[in-house]
Amino acid sequence: MFLTSLGFGVILPTLPFLSKHLGATPLEMGLAISVFSVASLFSSFLWGAASDRLGRRPVLIMGIVGYGLSSALLALAPNITVLLILRFLAGMMASAVSPSSMALVTELTSAEERPRILGYMGSINGIGFIFGPPVGAFLSIFGIGVPFASVGLLSILNGLLAMRFLPRGSKPAEGASEAIRPEVNKENAWVAGVKRLGLLLKNRMIAPLLFGSFVIALADASISSTLSYYITGPLQSTQTMAGWAFMMNAGVSAIAQATVFARIFTRYGDMMTIVIGFSFGAVGFFLLGLSHLLVWAFGAVALLSLCRGLAFPSITTGISLRISSALQGSGFGSYNTVGSLGRTLGPLIAGWLFSVHASSPFFFSGGLLLLTVGAFLLWTHRERKTSAHQQSNTVQKTV
Repeated sequence: MFLTSLGFGVILPTLPFLSKHLGATPLEMGLAISVFSVASLFSSFLWGAASDRLGRRPVLIMGIVGYGLSSALLALAPNITVLLILRFLAGMMASAVSPSSMALVTELTSAEERPRILGYMGSINGIGFIFGPPVGAFLSIFGIGVPFASVGLLSILNGLLAMRFLPRGSKPAEGASEAIRPEVNKENAWVAGVKRLGLLLKNRMIAPLLFGSFVIALADASISSTLSYYITGPLQSTQTMAGWAFMMNAGVSAIAQATVFARIFTRYGDMMTIVIGFSFGAVGFFLLGLSHLLVWAFGAVALLSLCRGLAFPSITTGISLRISSALQGSGFGSYNTVGSLGRTLGPLIAGWLFSVHASSPFFFSGGLLLLTVGAFLLWTHRERKTSAHQQSNTVQKTV
């Protein structure tokens, strides 16, 4: 996961320069970034279903190597059309990594230790993103295509290491009920993936977590797409300080996931941990929108990072604990799909709101998180009430 996220971080800061080198317009430069999320949107749940059918390990290795090779070919792209096609392919292959890796971890851990391990995975992912951009900036000194070729070599190395050291999970469809096995064996990946995505979106135990994933991804995208403009514009600071803000956003989140997340999750459970994280996020967004000084903006970014550090691993851990072992890949694939939808729509909404008023994206995201907190509290109250009613009926029948 570290090597994969390092590759992501190497690509992102150098991609605009490669697009500009090929004569891309501002719209095409934006498409080079957003097409990656669009590909992930349409393929994550398919890879999740494929990992349920074929096993976690082969899908994970295929995604690692495929992402690196398609990214390496970007260095040879003759025009912007080829670049966009390769970025779409890179997004498709990259979307295989997360659901299969989290499903594999779920199979290899107990329910008690899973929050801690998934928190570590999120932390490692963030650390890779921290180191990636400076590595990419350094490699670009030697040529515009060097960072992309380096990611290809890194992915091949990563794939070889995975083949040698990655533990094997359970066999495909192991633990599935008899009703699920025929579906896994006979239906193709597209039909199985779409069907399972629809079932999970209707499941009252999983749907709130998927909705929370969409909301936090949408809100988080407003930061990634407008924070630099906000710091260098209304706050009249420099691009260097914007870079430090992004590094702080990733760093605090990584620390939170590695240290405090498992304790909070163990004590309060998935839904209340999400509520706590979203509450930090709502305060952070409102504070950022009201900031007139850079120091207040950095404090707001720290709260937003703490929100990410609690919310994302809470959602993934909650999904892993609420779904059967045979469908873990489909569950995490659906999680990535709704997250990709949020990351696709987020920059578009934030960009439009930013053109209306510089603080609008942050007030919108803060309000959205606040409404979601209310919805989660209401849902939790109803679930407890329903559970108590069912227990009462069971006692009466027993008596």
